Amino acid sequence: MTSKGKILVVDDEPMVLRLLTMQVERLGYTATAAPNGPDALALLKKDPFHLLITDVVMPDMDGLSLMQHAMTIQPDLECIVVSGQADLAIAVEAMKMGAINYIQKPISLMELEVSLAKGMERRTLLKTLKQSQLELSQHRDQLEQLVAKRTAELARINKQLEADIKARKKAEKEAEQRRRQLIEADKMVSLGILVAGVAHEINNPNNFITMNAPILHRAWEDFLPILEEHYQEQGDFPVAGIPFSEMREHIPELFSGILDGSERIRKIVFNLRDYARQGISDMDQDVDLNTALRAALVLLANPLKKATDHLSVHYGEGLPLVRGNFQRTEQVIINLLQNAYQSLASPHQHLTVSTGLDSKTDTVFVEVADQGGGISPKNLKRILDPFFTTKRDGGGSGLGLSISAGIMEEHGGRLEFSSQPDKGTIARAVFPITTSEGK
Repeated sequence: MTSKGKILVVDDEPMVLRLLTMQVERLGYTATAAPNGPDALALLKKDPFHLLITDVVMPDMDGLSLMQHAMTIQPDLECIVVSGQADLAIAVEAMKMGAINYIQKPISLMELEVSLAKGMERRTLLKTLKQSQLELSQHRDQLEQLVAKRTAELARINKQLEADIKARKKAEKEAEQRRRQLIEADKMVSLGILVAGVAHEINNPNNFITMNAPILHRAWEDFLPILEEHYQEQGDFPVAGIPFSEMREHIPELFSGILDGSERIRKIVFNLRDYARQGISDMDQDVDLNTALRAALVLLANPLKKATDHLSVHYGEGLPLVRGNFQRTEQVIINLLQNAYQSLASPHQHLTVSTGLDSKTDTVFVEVADQGGGISPKNLKRILDPFFTTKRDGGGSGLGLSISAGIMEEHGGRLEFSSQPDKGTIARAVFPITTSEGK
């Protein structure tokens, strides 16, 4: 039988090491055993592995230190941490370092199987993600070359047909069509960064979770009287490694957490599909800025969480509506948020987002303030120029703010920026208030 993958197992207790190795091989993987951290690192330097399973408390080198050194030798190595103690602090630290799971001894074969499968699946997903990012970068470069070429061609045409009003209108129509194509292209770049490697069929397994979790919950409720009777007659017994007397209180919470997570997945997929929806040229919608901001925050929840530990969101109350297009308004907010969190050098830096009303100018606004590196006065003057970016090495196209400025013009609004180097930037999208009756 073909091996599912190569697993490096590390534990200083010979009996535990032998048992864990046997369990791994029983699940169809190739297992290599190491009694300590230094020996494990020596094996890693000779031959790559798919996944590392390590004990926490070991002499010479503890499990977390081994993880850190191992991932330096092999960056794509997935890790599972096991321990005989239920230490929440160690579990949290292991997850921050990139571990896919923290398992308490004794380890059940089912839990080990699920963790190994998760690790192998994540390796495949990350490989796919890297390939997608490479392809995305190549497509972006091709797009920039194509746009530059066509822009030059358009300039020559305009110069040659400057006196011909009919030809000028035709060129303007072509330029408008090209600009709309760029809007869609920029949206797909942003969307690709958010969902690269994730299959659109994600709703299918999520529906499976949503439908079956309540059934399992009801099954547990049916089993509970039998287990309770056994507990009263025979005393306490373990359930998934936890005493029944404790586990019976937590099972309902676990089912509730599963359903809450499934609902969050559903909302994220819905917002992604809504954001990417084609045919959004309708500019006669009544847009609620608070609703658009909430939708943008759902799409960017993961990168925002990684970028800052201090995200503050303030929604203005009773804001008047804006006449325009919901998806394009959302696109402007997403571009402002992306520029803000990408400027942060540390999760300790703050990012504040707010909506509000300026009664003096009859406008409403979305404001994004960050404590990033700021923008020099020289670059601040060019920030809305097409293809101008200070993040080209990091994948920036230089189109986001330029396209956002065009969208704001369509709404009769504008973008405003103020910034100080090393202190941060404040970006504001200002919209005129809808004046139609009844709004």
